[in-house]
Amino acid sequence: MALSTGKTAEVMFEKWKETYDHQDSMLTLVQKTEPDAGMMQNSSNVIWYPVQQHRPIISGWDLTGQETGIIEETYPAVLGTPDNDFIQQRADDLRTRTFWERAAEQSAKRQGTELNKNIADAIKDQGSLFYRSNATSGYDFIAEAQAIMNERQQVDNGRAFILNDRDTLTFATDLAARQTLQGMPDAVWKKGQLGQNIAGFDNVMTGSFLSNITGAADPAVTVTGDQSFAPSGGTVNATTKVVTNVDYREASLVVNDSSLLTVGDKFTIENSGVAVQSIGLADKNATGQAMTFTVIELTDGTHIKVYPKPIAADDPALTTLEAAYANINTQILDAATITRLNIDASNKTNIFFDRSAIEVIGGSIPAELFAQYDGMKVITDSLANGLQLYMIYDGDMVQMTFRFRIFVWYGITVCNPSNCGCAVTY
Repeated sequence: MALSTGKTAEVMFEKWKETYDHQDSMLTLVQKTEPDAGMMQNSSNVIWYPVQQHRPIISGWDLTGQETGIIEETYPAVLGTPDNDFIQQRADDLRTRTFWERAAEQSAKRQGTELNKNIADAIKDQGSLFYRSNATSGYDFIAEAQAIMNERQQVDNGRAFILNDRDTLTFATDLAARQTLQGMPDAVWKKGQLGQNIAGFDNVMTGSFLSNITGAADPAVTVTGDQSFAPSGGTVNATTKVVTNVDYREASLVVNDSSLLTVGDKFTIENSGVAVQSIGLADKNATGQAMTFTVIELTDGTHIKVYPKPIAADDPALTTLEAAYANINTQILDAATITRLNIDASNKTNIFFDRSAIEVIGGSIPAELFAQYDGMKVITDSLANGLQLYMIYDGDMVQMTFRFRIFVWYGITVCNPSNCGCAVTY
């Protein structure tokens, strides 16, 4: 019985791993790290990472008194809870290998899709880039995202665009007719990759795991008071020397009525009808396009938290160094209006992102300790995408049952919401 049970577990583990590894995973398109397990335990599964600094340009020969310090912004990466499949079966269910192979295959497909869905939902909910388009050309539809990212001078570490199935159907003929896709094997389409280097995106794929973004009419929400935000690298207590980290991504806006908004809403801001514009991060020139934000929290009746933090190039309160982090052309002023962009009741998203915008951290357990527990066996291996796969199983001779738990453990962080987002058609 022990031998056959062990073989059954190994068959299921190997089939699970084989199936999972052959699925297209969004994890290969984003950043993947695995912090030290002991460090993560001591920090309650949260680790703070620094982000790219910005530096000012100071003109002149004599720079007396103009020296600056360094602002190192940070964000928290959070390790979530494991995704599990947990099954108990009686001894008479262990008699055919194909039964367990089918179970393993379905379990791996489901968990692979769950990982893709979780990454896509994080981009949809937290990414600050957004546009609606009625373009009939697939190239034009995708190129809009590239233009937005380029004009803001965002880093390009490899960009991807994922189309939902219906929009793929709409744009497939146009995309397939382009020179960049001619002569590509049919297998490329079957695997979900529509092509490479389309409208500047390294990977353009289709994904059935993309969810809807809901919306409503433009709300009558206005900003209360002039808003001023500066970059912050954290604080150090003068007495205890304790460092307090600050999440660089978020800002709290004061509004007249937060109940008219919903978490996940995308919006622009207008001062007296004039849009607050995004600017190039390098040259600080206005792009001519409205800056877009996303709501991440309705704090109370008059406060909302948004991504990204709006830092105005013309804010007189900013120092020379702080102004180097500016991402909008002008301050958000009292009575500025908020305009919701996701105005469709429900619309299937398409997502786009730079590799550096999303970070997945993998978790690990002390598998060798579980192997020492009475009657418990452990199998572990690395998946092709870098995550660790675990299987723990045991048996109960009283009930003649076999249990197994197979899982992966990870957390998803949108570390740069300004470099990812979603687009919808109408």
